[in-house]
Amino acid sequence: MTENPDRCYLLAHVGPHDREHDVEEHLKELAELTRACGMVAVGQQHLKRPKLEARTFFGKGQLEGAAAHARQLGATMLLCDDELSGSQVRNIEKATGMSCMDRTGLILAIFEQRAQTREAKAQVELARYEYELPRLKGAWTHLERQVGGVGVRGGPGETQIEVDRRMTRLRISQLKRELEHLERVRETQRSGRAPGIPRVCLVGYTNAGKTSLLKALTGEGEPRDMLFATLDTTTRKAWLGHDPETGMPRHVLVSDTVGFIRKLPHQLVAAFRSTLGEVRTAEALLVVADAASPELEDHLKVVGDTLAEIGCGDLPRLLILNQIDRMTRPQRLDLKRLHPSAAFTCALTGDGIDDVRGWLMELIPGPPQPRELEEWEKPQ
Repeated sequence: MTENPDRCYLLAHVGPHDREHDVEEHLKELAELTRACGMVAVGQQHLKRPKLEARTFFGKGQLEGAAAHARQLGATMLLCDDELSGSQVRNIEKATGMSCMDRTGLILAIFEQRAQTREAKAQVELARYEYELPRLKGAWTHLERQVGGVGVRGGPGETQIEVDRRMTRLRISQLKRELEHLERVRETQRSGRAPGIPRVCLVGYTNAGKTSLLKALTGEGEPRDMLFATLDTTTRKAWLGHDPETGMPRHVLVSDTVGFIRKLPHQLVAAFRSTLGEVRTAEALLVVADAASPELEDHLKVVGDTLAEIGCGDLPRLLILNQIDRMTRPQRLDLKRLHPSAAFTCALTGDGIDDVRGWLMELIPGPPQPRELEEWEKPQ
């Protein structure tokens, strides 16, 4: 984090059917996203409005009041928990005199900071360009009045917009070709792995403890208490135990993947398809969730929907409810009734890790056993 981080003021729309508790939880997550981006949230407001304003998303009076309070707290930027159009961002900035960013732009900024490998950087750049392309309209409106002369169609502003669009589309095409090449390289790497060693993937909501679980299973990984700490897929070998029939040691390859989040920008889902290809080609999934989160069921639904979106809905999976050390015994019993097939773990202390290894020993190798889907896995 920088020495003088940007100070942000958070805004959330509250519609007639939204619950205040849910909105508050969403703003807590948005505050964590600002921290992950190296900024600090200094205040927030719930702006109630039955119908969204097309030009500014919120009402003009609401924005003026929020901006005044934000400036009192020393904020220089407004952060909206919803996705805004390019014109809405510009209109909010014009109405308040403050810079503005939506949730999607913030997540993209985090990914841009964290991308390390060539593939991750290309994926994030592609997502950024696809996010910006429809927002180029109006970016050059300050030149529109420079049109002059009889018979002149268009002007410098229009010309510049078309140039920008053409260059953006060209770069998008280049990045897609580069990612297709990198995907072929990744496929070659997969085929070159040791034969006979099954592969499983850790998936789940961001900051649920996937990297901690990777370290507990394999002895490798650097866990961090931060949203989207992992962008690049990491694969390590885990020892499961000795085969009860042959006495030979059994191993599995475990891959840690990028976490999911509610309102995950569709540009990122599309851009990270090659990385998430590791998930689609796995023998099984370990779905990791923060058992102590008050939003657990919502997080599981987000994970289930995202897995279905990337084509992983049919893979066998084990639900791992992590961080049980933060729960009381009655809370654990309640969760056990809700999720009877789940493994309860604490990756930091190692509690429950043997249960995960035992599940993998029984499942792999061999055909996946049919099972009944839990509520969070069923399509909407």
